[in-house]
Amino acid sequence: MHIRKTGLRIELACHFYTDAADFLERFDLLYEEYSKTKRFKCFVDLLMGFECILKSHIFLSHKSSNMEEVYGCVRKAGHNLNKLADLASFSSKEIYQEIKDELSEYSVFIRYSLDAYENFLPSSFGCGQGKFNYSQTMTNHTWMMKIRGLLNSLVSSTSDEFTGFVDFDFNKLFEEEDEMSRFAEKIGITKGKS
Repeated sequence: MHIRKTGLRIELACHFYTDAADFLERFDLLYEEYSKTKRFKCFVDLLMGFECILKSHIFLSHKSSNMEEVYGCVRKAGHNLNKLADLASFSSKEIYQEIKDELSEYSVFIRYSLDAYENFLPSSFGCGQGKFNYSQTMTNHTWMMKIRGLLNSLVSSTSDEFTGFVDFDFNKLFEEEDEMSRFAEKIGITKGKS
């Protein structure tokens, strides 16, 4: 087995990778418990998983060595899967295009039942009259599994970046922890010590 890669870029990418894997796992746990609201939440978990794995891919593939700059690009793209897919280049262009083709019209903003119902099953129109087609998406098992499989392939193909034996150079480990702490402070995740 090889030594695990280290550094701020890898650690940032790993955080988003872990989030993507967690969203995928939660999807798998909840998918079979069907209710309309649970199905919406499962779909949002897939969308969030794609958002996270794309962010991981951006960190892994961005040309800049300035992680604050890369983080700024990621933040600027927000929840927009099209923008995130355009920034990523860790995998093939075809896979990023497939994400855009399949999911560009959806947003994690449908995470609340009011938003989801009004976009998929609006109260003032008949079934099938919403912005999104409920029967072709939420209740289409084949489509949902295709989207789940696409996310799984991205998560699986990225996992090797974060495996390996940890090099127990404690000075290096502490330096990297300090670097992460300074980064988190610079981008506003944490506040400096007073």
